[in-house]
Amino acid sequence: MANKTTIYDVAAHAGISIATVSRFLNSPDKVAEKTRMKIEEAMRELAFVPLAEAVARARSGIRRIGVLTPFFTAPSFVQRLRGIHEALADTHYDLITYAVDTYEQLVNYLSVLPVTGRIDGLIIMSLPFTEQDVERFLLHQIPVVSIEFGLPEVSSIEIDNYLGGSMAAQYLIRRGYTKLAFVGEGGQPAYSLHATEQRLDGYRMEIAKQGAQLLEKHIVFHEYGMEFAVECAKKLLQQPERPSAVFCASDSQAIGVLKAARILKLRIPEDLAVLGFDDIETADYMDLSTIRQSLDHSGHLAALKLLEHMNKPSTPSAKVHLSLQIIERQTT
Repeated sequence: MANKTTIYDVAAHAGISIATVSRFLNSPDKVAEKTRMKIEEAMRELAFVPLAEAVARARSGIRRIGVLTPFFTAPSFVQRLRGIHEALADTHYDLITYAVDTYEQLVNYLSVLPVTGRIDGLIIMSLPFTEQDVERFLLHQIPVVSIEFGLPEVSSIEIDNYLGGSMAAQYLIRRGYTKLAFVGEGGQPAYSLHATEQRLDGYRMEIAKQGAQLLEKHIVFHEYGMEFAVECAKKLLQQPERPSAVFCASDSQAIGVLKAARILKLRIPEDLAVLGFDDIETADYMDLSTIRQSLDHSGHLAALKLLEHMNKPSTPSAKVHLSLQIIERQTT
């Protein structure tokens, strides 16, 4: 039925114009949400596949894998993308990256990608989605694998952010630091996962358990961007009661703290210890102590798991939990 159903059928079934359906297929962000939902429902009920994409599938297969990702240029995401690329290097699949900058973009991609047939499989990186989104992809036989977010119906590659924060507190306290601080990004957008809050929760709870000190004024947040991290850290470190160690929700923020400390002529780690999270490549060059979450490996595993689902659709979904590791360098 999918091959016989046309755009005219979809328009009639949804009770809207052909031009609107066409706009949905080419520029979904220009279609109102209520109308978009009508079109999706009509496509689902009619098992519609756009003609050009159906012909391409029948001829040779699409051989394209999509990656849906926020913060496209952030080092941690670049390393995950590199791991995905390495896993696909010998498979002859093209890799298409869909960068998400707004919640509306995320909704559009999750709505349109399943029905347009542009990809054979999708990796969703550090973005939330719903069971309804998963059903839409499965209906069109497009497997999905996620990184950092999980639902029972899809395979996922995950870490325990709460545990990461707890590990940070245990490590710093064991090293003798008792006046602790936290630096993270504030106001994270609705379309991204809030790993920062989870890491802070684990950090805070472990500090309370150990009887160390984490003053509320030593928990600070800044806007996304290195310049904001530096200015935020300068204000923190210029407080009368300066902390002896700072745990940062990412290595990028930790590097901002190191720059602020240098500007204020503080010695690292004698005057201030700094611990990051992620273990991006730059952390090694900066001799930054951090918590490693194996970024390249997570991307590599996600791609391999997706290929497994594509080659054998009956493969059950699985959750892969990656371990975290303290990497001690010169900043603690």
